[in-house]
Amino acid sequence: MKRQAVITGLGIVSPIGVGVERFWDGALAGRSGISTPTLFDATKLPRECQIVGEVADFNVRDWMPGAAGKMAGRFSQFAVAAAKMARDDSSLDRADIRPERIKVAIGTSLSGQIDVAQSNFVSFLKGETISPWASNEYSAHAATSHVAIDAGARGQTTTFSTACAAGLDAVAWGANQVTGGDADVVIAGATEAPLSEFILSVFKSVGVLSRWLGPPEEASRPFDRLRAGLVLAEGAAALIVEDADAARARGVPIHARILGFASASEGAHLRKVDETGETVARALTLAIRKSGLEPRDIDFISAHGNSMPDYDAAETAGIKRAFGSHAWNVPVSSLKSMCGQALAASSAMQVVAACLSLRTQVIPPTVNYRVPDPQCDLDYVPNHARRARVRNVLIHAHSLGGSHVAMVLSTPD
Repeated sequence: MKRQAVITGLGIVSPIGVGVERFWDGALAGRSGISTPTLFDATKLPRECQIVGEVADFNVRDWMPGAAGKMAGRFSQFAVAAAKMARDDSSLDRADIRPERIKVAIGTSLSGQIDVAQSNFVSFLKGETISPWASNEYSAHAATSHVAIDAGARGQTTTFSTACAAGLDAVAWGANQVTGGDADVVIAGATEAPLSEFILSVFKSVGVLSRWLGPPEEASRPFDRLRAGLVLAEGAAALIVEDADAARARGVPIHARILGFASASEGAHLRKVDETGETVARALTLAIRKSGLEPRDIDFISAHGNSMPDYDAAETAGIKRAFGSHAWNVPVSSLKSMCGQALAASSAMQVVAACLSLRTQVIPPTVNYRVPDPQCDLDYVPNHARRARVRNVLIHAHSLGGSHVAMVLSTPD
C-alpha cells in the first residue's frame, strides 16, 4: 500500500504573530502586520519603501541561544524558530526515528543578502574586517543547514530557490520523499528576511511596491480595485511531513493530508503575467486531478493574492477557468492582505494557515477589500473571518517567471 503523506507539525514566524496560536488569532481577527519599518531608518526613502511587513517581538535567544544565534543570519534564525515549533507540535524529538531517515527542505529567495552580505560588503568598502562567518551565513543553504543541525537530522538536506513558490515546492518535495519511502520525516518550509533600504529600492525600481498613500496597514489590498502593488515582508513557516500510519502509530495528531501537487509555467516573461489565467488554471486543475477530487470538492482557495493589479487579475481569471460556474461559490482568501509578500516564506505560511482552517473550520479574511473590481469579482471573504465547512483546501502560489504551483490539503479523515 502506498504511503500517505500528512502534516503533523506547524511552526510560524510572521508579521501578525510569532507562534501558531498568535498567528491564527491575528489572522482571524483580520489584524494587519503592515507598518513602517523599525529595522532601519526609511524616512529618507521614497514612500513605497516605507511600508513593510515586519516581524515584531522576535528574540533569537529564545530559539538559538549562544554563539550560533549571534552569528546566524536573520533568515536562518526565523527558519530554526519555525522548525523548532513544528518539531515540538509533532513531538518529533521524542519519536523513535533514526536521524538518517529525517530530511530537511527549506526554501528562500534572498537568503542572507541583507544582514550578512550587505553589512559585510559595507565593511569591505570601508577597509574593515569581514566576519569569518559571512561565507557560511550568506549561502541560501545556511538556513537548511541550521535547521538540520538543530534537529539532529542526518538525512538529505536540500534548499529550494523557486521564489514565491519555494515553500510549496519544499513541502511537495517532502511529501514525495515520504510517499516514495525515501524518508520517514521531512522538516519542510521556507524563510525570508528581505527588508533593507537597498532591497526595497530594488523592488521599487521595477515598479511592484505598493503606491498606496493612505495608512500603511491598508497598503496590501488584494483583489480590491484600489490595489497598487505588493508590500514586501519577512517571516518563516515550517511543517513536519510524515507517513500517516507512522503518525497514528506514535499517537500524534494529524493536521492535514497532502493529496496532490502540480506546477506549470507560462514560459514567457520574468515580470509580466498572462492575465488570461490559462497557466494558473492548468496548475490548479492538475493539482485537483492528482488529488482524486473534482473542482466542486474544493471548499476554500488560499490565493497567492499579492495585491499587484495584473497578478490578482490573472489569478482570478485562472480560478474561473479551472472552476467554471462553480468559481463564484468557492471562498478565496489572501493571507498577504495581513502579512504582506514574504516571498518564499509566504507559500509556506499559506500551508500553515490552510491546516488551521481545516482544524478550526474557519476561513481567514482578505482585509482591505473595500472597492469591488469588475476583473476580480469572486468571493474573497472580505474583511471578516468566516465559519464554513472546510474539508479540502487548494493553495496557489505564483513565482518569478510565470511559474504557478498548487497543492491540495484535506482533513485527516
